[in-house]
Amino acid sequence: MIVSKNGRHQVYGRRDGKQVYISTCDSRREAKEVEEDFRTTQRKIGRGELPAEVDDRRTLRTAVVEWLASLANRRSRSHGQYEDRMNAYLLPELGDVPISRMTKGHVMRRRDELAMRLAPATVNGALICLSSAFSYFVDRQWLAANPCNGVKLVESPDRDYAWIQSREEITRLLIECPKGIRDMVALAIGTGMRLDELIYLQHADISIERRLITIHRGTHGTTKSGKVRRVPILNAIMPLVRELGLNRDGALLVFPGAKGKPRTKPGVRVPFKQAAKRAKLSDRMRFHDLRHTFASHWVLDGGDIFRLSKFLGHSSVVVTQKTYAHLVPEAWEQDYHRVSFTLPDRGEVYGITTNAHRDPKPAKPPRLAAV
Repeated sequence: MIVSKNGRHQVYGRRDGKQVYISTCDSRREAKEVEEDFRTTQRKIGRGELPAEVDDRRTLRTAVVEWLASLANRRSRSHGQYEDRMNAYLLPELGDVPISRMTKGHVMRRRDELAMRLAPATVNGALICLSSAFSYFVDRQWLAANPCNGVKLVESPDRDYAWIQSREEITRLLIECPKGIRDMVALAIGTGMRLDELIYLQHADISIERRLITIHRGTHGTTKSGKVRRVPILNAIMPLVRELGLNRDGALLVFPGAKGKPRTKPGVRVPFKQAAKRAKLSDRMRFHDLRHTFASHWVLDGGDIFRLSKFLGHSSVVVTQKTYAHLVPEAWEQDYHRVSFTLPDRGEVYGITTNAHRDPKPAKPPRLAAV
């Protein structure tokens, strides 16, 4: 639509069902060209041939509402976690910034602010959340590029995981566990299953004949990785697994809560922490560390690390090796003889190894110059 007044021609069009101002022209001919260009552009946007025009009014806060709704509709496992991170770390400072004006500088400043008071893992989780949101915005053609691209995560210092290192300590923990969680703790140590997977484990997932537990259930219907995996029923837990099957009393879940419904995670974690304290284990010990305990003892007992990777559901054996390869028996035996030298009055240093040690060649005497 063209509105002419006092020799000037204002051009209006329709976008998303609403009338919008486009431009003011000096001649009606120019105004018609602008109007036709606008209509052509809108037709191409409608056919997906062009990206949607930038909307400076769409802030991060309003855009995130639609993104989170999309995650909820898809029953994404990340929905609740991403919503919490947005509300806690990102929207209070960046919520009113139009997404079309968000820059890499905005993201880096927020990263550095958070890094001053939060752990690296928490900061990196917030950055990953923000990047995921902007990837959605780019897919919707609300903007051309993700401002999080190229922003480095905060480096995290190496931190040893906690695990129960002796069989005596494992037994002591099980003795201290209340009856309501003792079998769950034992199965976690004997299989490496996550708490979420144990809570939703069903009797139908256990095959005594094949000595396998199929893991494919979780809070959101699937496991963390979304993949089905199988773990063997080892000798140590076979009596327990048989007993759980005999005492099911028609229950669907292996570890049912009140009225047969799934238990809550705090309902397991709290009594576990109390039992770990009574057993005089590390204050750092969490229920998830039972998974580390399984993996560590598997490796120490000579178990194959490639099989372990499959049992744990890791995306790659590289992840497993990075975490547990240092526990491989005799991992360093072939290297003990290296960097050999002599300490004064103490003799030569020898490595504890089956490899033959090579004595360093004696130095040649200096050649005397002819007289």
